[in-house]
Order: sequence, then C-alpha cells, then structure tokens
Amino acid sequence: MSSAFDLLPPDWEDDFPTSGPLIPALQGGTLNLPAIVYGAGAFSNQYNTDDHLASETPLRTIRLALRYGIRTFDTSVYYGPSEIVLGNALHALHEDFPRSSYQIMTKCGRYGTSTFDYSPATIRESVKRSLDRLKTDYLDTVYLHDVEFVCTTFAPRTTGHHVAALKEDAAAYGLAMEDKATVRGEGDQKILDAFHELQALKSEGLVKNIGITGFPLPTLLRLAILILHTAPFQPVDVLLSYSHLCLQNSTFLEFIPHFYERAKVGQLLAASPLSMGLLTNNPPSWHPAPPPLRQAVVDASKTWSGDFPSLAVGYSISHTSFEERPLPLVLGFSTPREVHEAVKVWREIQEGTSKEARRKGEERVREVFKNAGVTSQVNANLEVRLMSITAFGCQPLRERMGVDGLILLDNTGRPIIQSGFRSTSPAYPLIHVEAVNDALSKAAHLGDVDPVVYVPAYTISDAPTACCHVLHADIRILCPISGNVDPLFGFAFLQTFVDLLQEYFGTLSAESLKDNFDVVYQLLEETLDSGGHPLTTTPNALRDIVLTPSLLNKLLSVAGANISSTINSGSGLGAGGPFSSPIPWRKAGLRYSSNEIYFDVVEELKAVVNKNGVALSNNVFGKIETNCRLSGTPDCSLAFTNPNVLADCAFHPCVRLQRWAQNKTFSFVPPDGKFILVEYRYSPSSAILRASAPSATAAPPVTNATRDGVPIPFVMKAKIEVEDNSASFDITLTSRLTTRPLENLVIDFNLGKEASGIKCIAARGTGGLGRGGTNGLDMGHGGNSGASWAFDSRKKDSYMANADPAMGDPQRAILE
Repeated sequence: MSSAFDLLPPDWEDDFPTSGPLIPALQGGTLNLPAIVYGAGAFSNQYNTDDHLASETPLRTIRLALRYGIRTFDTSVYYGPSEIVLGNALHALHEDFPRSSYQIMTKCGRYGTSTFDYSPATIRESVKRSLDRLKTDYLDTVYLHDVEFVCTTFAPRTTGHHVAALKEDAAAYGLAMEDKATVRGEGDQKILDAFHELQALKSEGLVKNIGITGFPLPTLLRLAILILHTAPFQPVDVLLSYSHLCLQNSTFLEFIPHFYERAKVGQLLAASPLSMGLLTNNPPSWHPAPPPLRQAVVDASKTWSGDFPSLAVGYSISHTSFEERPLPLVLGFSTPREVHEAVKVWREIQEGTSKEARRKGEERVREVFKNAGVTSQVNANLEVRLMSITAFGCQPLRERMGVDGLILLDNTGRPIIQSGFRSTSPAYPLIHVEAVNDALSKAAHLGDVDPVVYVPAYTISDAPTACCHVLHADIRILCPISGNVDPLFGFAFLQTFVDLLQEYFGTLSAESLKDNFDVVYQLLEETLDSGGHPLTTTPNALRDIVLTPSLLNKLLSVAGANISSTINSGSGLGAGGPFSSPIPWRKAGLRYSSNEIYFDVVEELKAVVNKNGVALSNNVFGKIETNCRLSGTPDCSLAFTNPNVLADCAFHPCVRLQRWAQNKTFSFVPPDGKFILVEYRYSPSSAILRASAPSATAAPPVTNATRDGVPIPFVMKAKIEVEDNSASFDITLTSRLTTRPLENLVIDFNLGKEASGIKCIAARGTGGLGRGGTNGLDMGHGGNSGASWAFDSRKKDSYMANADPAMGDPQRAILE
C-alpha cells in the first residue's frame, strides 16, 4: 500500500525531545504501560482534516512520542482512518522502533455512530482487519468498544452522580453482592459471547490482552464482575473509561478500588483528561455537554490566567500516580507541539514545578463547577450522546449512482494521480490501491487477477465495495465503485478515459502522465462531476476547455498569449469559445482544404472449440472506426447492403437512433477526427451461413462448426501425452479456406509455470530444433515450411508463428 509515509520526513528541530526525563514505564501495572498512552483517535476526521491526515505531520508526531518514551498507542476501527494512519507510520519507523519496542491497543464491536456488531464472527473479522491495517502479526490489547450500548440496560438513571451505585443504590445498578453472575438479558449475553471470542483469539496468539471500554462506570463494573464469574472465570485484563478523571468529573477515583478488588481487573486506564475537548478554549460543536456545563467551562477557564488545557491535563496526571497500581493516562496528539506540551506538563507535575499555583487554580475551577452544580455529574444523556456524536470519519458512504473516482498507478503500484474523492475519507482510495496491489502480488500471472477486485468494507457498518482496474502500457487505472453501480459502467468510463488520454498524449505511459500532470488533473475535473457521474467525455468538447499539451502551447503560455481561440482539431480556426457549438461532439466553424472521411471495418472472431475441433461457442464482434476531416457541419448517411446482420449495436451519440430503427441507415453529424461510429455483433441468418460455409472436402461438416454462429476458418486439434517429468503434444491446424491461405497466423499457448524448456518441430522441411536465444527466449525455424516457434521462459508461453495451414501440415511441439 502506498502512503505518505513511504519516505521518512527529515528531522526538524522540534522532532527531538527537549532535555529532561523521558516518560517511564509504570511499575506495578500488569501491562508495563507508560505513564502516558498515545490516543490515536486524533487521527480521525472528527479532530483533523483530510489534508492533515495525509501529510507527514502524523508520522512526525508519532516519531516524537516514541522518542519521548510514549510507546503505547490506543486506536479503534471506529476511529475512521486512525488504524491505517498509525499502521503506516509505525511500519515506516520500524528500523528505529521495531514492533517489540511498543504496544498497540485497538477496539472492536463498534463500527459507526449507531452501528454495533458483537457477534463472534464479526469480532474475529474486525481483529483480523485491524492486524492488516496496523501491519502487525499480533495486537497487545483488544477491547470491546463502548459496551454500554450493547449490554442490557440496568440502571435507575443515565444522568446524575453515579457514585451512589457503590453504596445505597448498588442493587438498582446490579452491583449487589448476590448479583455476581446474573445475566440481565440478551445484551449481556452478547457481551459474554464477544468476550469469549476474544479469549479464543488470545489463546491463538493473535491478541495478548483483552478488555472492555465504555463511559458509565457502574455498567463497566457490573460487566467486569459478570465476566469474572462466568466460565471460564477469567477476569478482564484491561479496562478503559473516559472523561471520568478530569477537572469536571473525578468519579473514576472512587471506582478504582472496586474494579481491582471486586472485578479483579488487571489494569485500568483513564482517557480524555480534556473530556473530549470540552475543557479547552474552543469545545467542539458536536460535544454532547448541555448548555449549563458549557457555560461553566467558559466561566472556569477565566479563573486561570495560563493555558486552561494545560491545567486540566496537569490535574489528571497528578491523580494517576498511585504507589501500588499507577494509572496510565490516554492523551491524544495531533502535532509534535502537543506532544512537547504534554511532556512539559508531566515533568512539571513530577518535579513539583508551580505545584502551589496549579493547586489553587484547580480549586478555583472546581469551585466554579460546584457552584454550577456540574461537578462529577454525568450530564449527557447516553441516548442523546449516541446520536449526536458523529462517528470518527466512519459515516456510511452515501448511496452512489456514479463511480467513486479514478486512481492512476505506475508499474510499481504507487499512485501517480487520482481524482477527487470529495465525500469519502482520505483512506477510501488507499484501501482500493492496497486491495489491487495485494491481489497482484498474490497472483502467479497477471492474467489471474480478476478485473473487478473485491474490497472489504472500510468499516464493518459499511457495505463492501469493488475496484475495477485495467492495465494499459506501464500504468494501471483503478475505478472504485460502491452501492448499486454496475461494474460495466466503471469499465466503460475507464475505456473512455484511456481513449481521452491517448487522444491528448498519443503514447500513454507513466512518464507522459507525470510530464503533463496538469492536463490530466484538468481532464479528471472535466470528465467527472462531484457525484462521480461522467460529465464531458467527447474530445472535441474537451479541447475547447483543456488545451492539448504541445511545445507551442507552452511557449505561448509563457509569453502570455491568448491561445484559446487558436487551438482546434482542424487546419482552420474554430469559431467561438468553449461550448459555442450547438452540437456537443463537434466544434463549430471547422474548415479543411481537403474534405474526406474514412471508414475502417474491424472484426474479431472469438471462439471456443473442443479437442476434436468442434466449435462450442463462436461470435464475431466488429466496429467501424471513423476518421473525419470535413468542414462545416456535414450531415452524413451510411447504408449497408444487408444491415440485418448487425446485432447488439452500441452507437456513438452522433447517430440518429430513430433513422436506424426505421430503415437501418446510419444518419449522423460526425465528430471531428477519429471516433468509433458503432460497435456490433455479427449475426448472420442461416441462409448466409450456408452460403458462406467452406466446402466439406477441406474440413469436417460445416454444421458442427457453425452450430452457434459464424464458421471458423480453420480446424485445430490437439493430442496431449503427459508423463512424470515431461509432456508431448501434437497440434494439427487445417485451413477451411479454399480460395486463399490464412496469413500472419500466430498460435499462443501457456505451458504452465513449471515449464523449464521446450523443443519444437515445425513439420515439413529440415525441422526447427533450437536452443538458447536471448532475453529468456528459445527460438527455432521450420525450414521451408515457413513456420517458426519461440518459448518465452518469463511468461512460460510458447508461440508458433507464420505457419501456413493451407498446406494442412501439422505443427508439433514437444515439451521437456
């Protein structure tokens, strides 16, 4: 998978730790976690823009955190591109920081704003997907994400002070001593089933530690106790809650002893000391805090003359240092500056710098919260919170009726140029590039890769997508599609775009695209609208708005000349500006000194025959290639002697369909230059087939060969004998033509990847044995038979060319 992290960015001055102690691993915990855990939820569209996530800043931030000793990362499949961004960065840094030097924590079970799937199969699929995205063979910790939305609701209220659940309201919250192993309903059973699947993944070595996360502490405690007292009676390894150890709400401190003593939880983590951005100078608009709490935060921040987030983070850090079981704090970082600031605060707390000033500031802030009645209160109704907080860039992709975009890759699989994917996450095109490159790397032959590659859903809440792709010269063009879009629609647009590129650049290659990237970008903008629908695809209309690259154009552009009125496809000047012609495919005012139009009928026979030479399926497909050099606005008609043989016609937009339906005549105003007038399937009547059938003396009865369509002009039979270490075969080719020989005949057949060499005899004459050759080719000639052969060891293909089957002589090859 190509990414912005393929090349490490240079080290800037702020990419190195400042002098002072580094973040240590906490002593006394079961997981050996650092005092600060990197919250990679920052690598989401909820907190950062697409441009930020696609830049080198995430890698620089992660690298700095590792250098500071922050060597545990917390992410989730729910956080949009977070796993992909984090995985790419850590993979790029593997030489300096090998996998054993850090820990990765991720989550499963939640995949969208209101999409949860705790079924064992989905949990397993989610973990495997996280392994792929994070580019690792194992995960240090996997949580069930936000369990409160899946478990059976058992609480007297979802707001207010929850410390009562540890005392007088214990029974109402399901925390009475006799409720240890009580399954309250279907939701609780889903939690147990999902956790058991994580236990299975742990026994397989894919996961080292498993746990649960959520917001309401009573619910987390009840579920942790339930898991402990349900077979196989193993406690939760790690548990994380957020926004409960901050200036406004420090309830976590009262629940900590109960998690350790009653539920036997191995390790606790506290996340979000800023309460999801609430305790900042500019709380995010999506935050579910009610207006009284928001106003209290504004009032509280005014009591502190320094940086208010620094005060909030310092409060949380100062309350995580316990002698027996220290509590790691999960902090999110978007830039290196934020890492430096967090480490600075941690050092101040450890060293006691400004301790008294911080203590007084914390007291003033908490006094404001107390007077407002919002201290240690769970003020956000959970259902409101569920529906109001937008998923971290994981919104289900909207239903599309067009293609999602185009991506052009070079021959190494790296993106050269791509169209805009305006309504998707920045990771969306990358997962399609990764899927195609992965399919190509696993295929023994390029031809083994399906033209439509299945792409798993970006998040489990979304539907899987597909990626149509075509190879042209040394570039591969990808067209992701989703929803109900027919893949043929994608391929049709791909072919149209390839034709446009050839029209503009002549020879299409990665080099020509890079040399003219500005033109390619303009073509992408003009051919696809924001919804992925084809917009302007006719070359004549595009030439009015996207100038063809040429040295003259570049020189005139540098000189500041206005060339928009002088560029046209004819030898004369086109009248008017862009789209001035009433006919979209033809420019107005074309003039030629010599008026001419050419029609080339190109037909191709495709057939499948059995070993006896009998046709099983055969069809002729044709097209009329046209080159128009006519002045003005010509109105042309083209008639055929027997138009009824043309079936399944696909017309150029210039053809008047009503005229064709009435009298089978092509009536059209042609575009200027080269275009395909029509594509068709040749479907003759039985009488025509009988009249055109070859004589019975030259071949087997015509009725067998023409059972499904047009007669094949030759018969090919193969006799194959396979031994342990070799094989031999005879190929007999007999022409059915009596008036003229077949010309320029080439037979190409694949020998399989195990083939190491070949000896061929082209019958008639002195034979054609040959060994050696150059560039992986063995070659030989068939004497006076006019035949030759070649073996390409790179492709494992054998070719026999220039044979003259009118003679009826067999061409034989022996495979060693």
